[in-house]
Amino acid sequence: MAFFLRRVRNHSEAEDFTQDVFVRVVNIGAGERSDAYVFQVAQNLLIDRSRKGIVRGRYREALHHETAQETDSLDPHRIAESREQLSALVAALSELPERTRTMFILFRMENMSQEAIGASYGISASAVKQQIAKAMAALTKKMRDGR
Repeated sequence: MAFFLRRVRNHSEAEDFTQDVFVRVVNIGAGERSDAYVFQVAQNLLIDRSRKGIVRGRYREALHHETAQETDSLDPHRIAESREQLSALVAALSELPERTRTMFILFRMENMSQEAIGASYGISASAVKQQIAKAMAALTKKMRDGR
């Protein structure tokens, strides 16, 4: 335990590490192994802890960075641009055939499965998939042309 106390400076964490070493040594069946082996297991636990700390730190940093980007100020120009894009999308949706538009809305906005949509229209799921693909292609083209 002194080995860990010198390195982690936290009594409860040192106890946990010491217990982990004993568990690993017993599970491996290394009761007859040398002290060097036990200390190597202990060192490996510390290395694992360090690696996990690095990964968690990177994750927290990425999460913080992502959160900071999401909380942009309410820019009037950005709001106006978004409203224009939404109006263009609604206009493009209204130009689709009614059946295709309904299938697209059910699938993309209502999260209805293609199988359920197909069952309600009396067609196969692959036919629904084709209709949704047509709608996506038409909407994408219309939105790109509008820019």
